[in-house]
Amino acid sequence: MQKAAAADNPVRTRDPERTRGKILEAALVEFAENGYDGAKVQKIASSAGCNARLIYHYFDNKDRLYMAALQRIYSEIRAQEEKLRLEALPPEQAITRLVETTFDFFENNPVFLAITRSENLLGGRFVAQMPEIQKMSAPFLKKVADVLSRGSATGVFRPGVDPLQLYVSIVALSAHHINAGHTLSATFGTDLSCETWRRKRRQHVVDMIVSAVRGGESSV
Repeated sequence: MQKAAAADNPVRTRDPERTRGKILEAALVEFAENGYDGAKVQKIASSAGCNARLIYHYFDNKDRLYMAALQRIYSEIRAQEEKLRLEALPPEQAITRLVETTFDFFENNPVFLAITRSENLLGGRFVAQMPEIQKMSAPFLKKVADVLSRGSATGVFRPGVDPLQLYVSIVALSAHHINAGHTLSATFGTDLSCETWRRKRRQHVVDMIVSAVRGGESSV
């Protein structure tokens, strides 16, 4: 009877954090490959080496599991940006490092791009329900604004550069060649996934952004 009871209670585990982590890692892959609508809880359970009941124990439902995945990927990019310590760098170096870090993050984290593409197709429905994402992002945007302000005060940067507009431009320039890589490669007969092309693209994006914020008047 005791063995039967244990079998009926799969939520008992010696390492709940490890199990929760394995579930979340499997969920990230599944959501990246199939989007929210196409993702299957049973497939996530199989990949994590557990059963679906355990997923519901830790995350309640598919919505909350998906939101946990969103929380994870946004936390990762904010953590990389925090490591830059933009406030301690000279303005131009700070912007250069920010562009390089953003470019490299997208290059090395296809799951982030895949899940955010999926969330955009959903109209940002789940992110809109997660004030913690905005809460973790607001301080970062303030740091970008402070860098621009320091640069403008010393004449290194042009005045009036909007920090959000700038960051959206950095994201667009760093990600579009990945998001549309197949069609762009086919259209122009150039392999945009080639390491040499990506390396040149990285420098091109850095040069464009730094040039855009340097001295003079602008509405960037």
